[in-house]
Amino acid sequence: MLIANLKNGKENKIINGYPWIFSDEIEKITGEKISGEFINVFSKDYRFLGKGIYSSSNIAIRMLTTKDEEINYDFFERKIKNAVKRRERYNHNSYRLIHGEADGIPGLIVDRYNDFLVVQIRNNGIEKNKNYIIDSLKSVMNIKGIYERSDFETNTGEEIQRNTGVVYGEEPPEKMIIDEHGIKYYVDIKKGQKTGFFFDQRDSRMFLRKLVKKTDRVLDAYTFTGGFAFNACVAGAKEVVAIDKDSDSIAMAEENKKINNFNNVEFYQDRYENFASKYDKEKFDIIILDPPSLIKKKTERKKGMEIFKNITEISKPLIKEDGIIGLCSCAYQADIDLLVEAMRRAYFGEGYKHQVLGITYQSEDHPWMIQIPESLYLKCIWVKLSKE
Repeated sequence: MLIANLKNGKENKIINGYPWIFSDEIEKITGEKISGEFINVFSKDYRFLGKGIYSSSNIAIRMLTTKDEEINYDFFERKIKNAVKRRERYNHNSYRLIHGEADGIPGLIVDRYNDFLVVQIRNNGIEKNKNYIIDSLKSVMNIKGIYERSDFETNTGEEIQRNTGVVYGEEPPEKMIIDEHGIKYYVDIKKGQKTGFFFDQRDSRMFLRKLVKKTDRVLDAYTFTGGFAFNACVAGAKEVVAIDKDSDSIAMAEENKKINNFNNVEFYQDRYENFASKYDKEKFDIIILDPPSLIKKKTERKKGMEIFKNITEISKPLIKEDGIIGLCSCAYQADIDLLVEAMRRAYFGEGYKHQVLGITYQSEDHPWMIQIPESLYLKCIWVKLSKE
């Protein structure tokens, strides 16, 4: 097994529960550096700190445990049982089951869709121990099958396999139906974005219902398969318009519209910017801006500020003077302060006041840990415009 000695003082972050060790924090590594191998971690003076997964990327070690224990089937089964226990009180049969570092298994995402699980493996250490993980999931969960979706696009900094397909049990159907807050959604776990559905916005979608009045016109600017749009429908909005640039997402949204018998929503395949430039009808009471992840690094914060300011500016001709904007970020580096400043700059000098109606975060099946700031990645700020 590999051995790492950290530079002086770098052990404190591990003792405090932070799971990442960056390459420039390591004094030396003893042994052959093979990505995905387990590694014993010590302080500079050889105090044992725990075990992790070695990577050739900038995040050189992802910690698995601070105990001197074997990383084997029993280890992963215990972690998975703990994750299941954390979610026992959920009244859902579809949710995020394993959320990477926040559930103690860095690089592993598992989503449950009724009787099927979808797994996504994001580092070589988890890939090398996939059999332990699949066997543990089979043992702990009463399921029909497990499907792998490790075809993600994000660059993790290391070369890993992009596997897809059945890894246990039955082949999942081409489309399945899940229920969230009484709304039915078709989900394509084989070809849909990520693992097929964005569970992390569950709480934000419910929060929107509190804001919608019967006379409201609502715009869902990055709708995916209709999440915010349908919750506005349920809340009784007079009219809902939803757009997305992805044709497959819009097609799925139209099917979702049919199975829920919604008649107050219209979907359009278009880029938000293009739709806004052509729009000349009645203005909206509520606009939800939930773009895909736009920045990945701290060095991109300035770029992120401009992007969020621009998409907010684009909404200005579309929203009523006393309207509500929901501005969301699914990027850790684009925090609440950045969203607040982007909105302030977008309306600078125009005499508007922004009353914050609420801030929502990722749903609780995507836990965030105080010791891991990066685990809090999703946030939405909901503000009411006013010139009074």
